[in-house]
Amino acid sequence: MEKYFKYGQEYPEKIAFDPLPWGHYWSYVSTTFLNGFINYVDIKAAYVLNRYHKWEDTDDPHWDKTIRIMEPPGSFNWTDFKGTKQEIYEKLCEPDRVYHSKLDNDFGDDIVILARCQDAVGWYFFWFDRDCSDSCIGRFLTDDSDDEVLASFTAWVNGLENEYSPAKPIPLHYFRGWLAG
Repeated sequence: MEKYFKYGQEYPEKIAFDPLPWGHYWSYVSTTFLNGFINYVDIKAAYVLNRYHKWEDTDDPHWDKTIRIMEPPGSFNWTDFKGTKQEIYEKLCEPDRVYHSKLDNDFGDDIVILARCQDAVGWYFFWFDRDCSDSCIGRFLTDDSDDEVLASFTAWVNGLENEYSPAKPIPLHYFRGWLAG
């Protein structure tokens, strides 16, 4: 196959810079596609939504969730942790907990992420859908300050229909076990 390719590059540094037209938002893409870009952006804010399983539902017959975590945090001792959506959220968001994220499944619900391109030129928006089939990705440029963009994102998350609220923030340290670097 080498005869067909003039150039090759391992671990391309600027993969997220120009793969998707600026100002475009793509719906119904796989989470695998989103995962291809997430290592090349700097996450600024993330939220878990309240769409598939409600925070307050402790007797949900569709919720039988066990996740694998390192216990104690930072060790290589993997253990099972079972709990409600709220208990799993609290466990995964504990300080110093590094986790190899599986955003389509960890929290049992949708995750939205706002990230800066690594070169700081533009922004990425990710929506990891719980069932993986209708995830979304978008990329945009703006003259707004970082604080304005973050405030707009937070207002948008908090303004989503009741079906998705209340959303809860995911601390950025959560992503350390998943992202390269």
